[in-house]
Amino acid sequence: MRLTLVVHQFPPHFFTGTESYALAVGKELQRRGHDVDVFSLDPRHDEEDRLWRESREVVQGLPVCRATFWWRLGRDWQRMDYRHPLMAERFAAHLRERNSEVVHAFHLRHVGADVLDAARQQGKKVVVSLTDFWFLCPRVILTRPDGTPCDGPPDGGRGCLRCHAPQLADELDRHPAGAELLALRASTHGCSQPDHHVASRVATFLDRPRYLREHLLAADAVIAPTRFLADVFVQNGLPHDRVHVHGYGIDTAAIAAAPPTVRPLTFGFFGSFAEHKAPHLLVQAMARVHGDCRAVLRGRASDFPDYSGPLLAAAAQDPRITALPPFTRDEMARVFGEIDVLVVPSLWQENAPFVVLEARAAGLPVVASRFGGLAEVVADEVDGELFTPGDVADLARRLQRLVDEPQRVARYRAAVRPPKTLAAAVDEFEAHYTRVARR
Repeated sequence: MRLTLVVHQFPPHFFTGTESYALAVGKELQRRGHDVDVFSLDPRHDEEDRLWRESREVVQGLPVCRATFWWRLGRDWQRMDYRHPLMAERFAAHLRERNSEVVHAFHLRHVGADVLDAARQQGKKVVVSLTDFWFLCPRVILTRPDGTPCDGPPDGGRGCLRCHAPQLADELDRHPAGAELLALRASTHGCSQPDHHVASRVATFLDRPRYLREHLLAADAVIAPTRFLADVFVQNGLPHDRVHVHGYGIDTAAIAAAPPTVRPLTFGFFGSFAEHKAPHLLVQAMARVHGDCRAVLRGRASDFPDYSGPLLAAAAQDPRITALPPFTRDEMARVFGEIDVLVVPSLWQENAPFVVLEARAAGLPVVASRFGGLAEVVADEVDGELFTPGDVADLARRLQRLVDEPQRVARYRAAVRPPKTLAAAVDEFEAHYTRVARR
């Protein structure tokens, strides 16, 4: 079968969960004899030397077409997040050249959902993987700036203004005809036009929820990796029978469960040094934990320097905490073998972080926030522990208990079960490809 995978960014320059998963799935499909390529954004939007650039390369055997556009290419940056006619036009040309039978979208941020229109107009079948909340939330993480969780676009998208674009909300409040503009745009969904005018920019937010929901409804298959994520979308208008729940699978060949090592109990945080990932909670909790233990933080400090700077400064005050750069896949087995417990202290409604699955493959217990999909992949006090999100005292109490009770760590470790394999996950994808292609 001829397949095209679409993703908002792709290795080797971008290698967090979604894009790494798309790469792994693509390679496995290719290994099985499918003709696979990737259409991806190269999100370096600050380049001013050209409005648009395309490149072609091969990444670990997969042909990749990348597109980059200048962020001022359009008159409404927020609208280009989910509606991008030029990207759709270029994708249509790509499909005519490739003639793929199935398009599998892993993430469409700044690619635009109208690439799905381009696929359907050519008679291609469309499969969408829900990897986070982008289809519902312009902030992607479905969490308000104050850290409280959100259930979905409030007020048909109007609530997203104050949350995601407070300056625009203030501008609307000051506008002499603000109420009339809001009422007009609220009654003319789908009629927004890219423009600098306040009415157009407001319409961008009001149109977003309905536009993206319609595109999900038009997909031939929608796949979610956790029941939690599926339920959030069902609560926001996606019929229950339209979404299939299939957990992520990972290639466990590079990771092996190592036997326990005699050393200070070592906690590890592996992920983005970002506020919503909350490694600072582990640093703060360690200040309250006593005994023979240490912590390792691994992640990129360059992505959010305003956050990572204070984080690293605080970590440096505790000699038991070591901060290191991210690791490569070749280093994965060694790196997971250097910790005893993975800590996932997220402040947002995580879906199913791949790092948890990787820890499972390494035989490690996980201590995580009792939040979103994490509660599905960690069994509290069975193979790890769940603590109250954002509660440093609760996290510290649980870490202290693990230090004081080595037998508890051993019990959790014995209860860890291997994650689903990548091969099993691709079996499920293949079944959907075959089903929709025959329809």
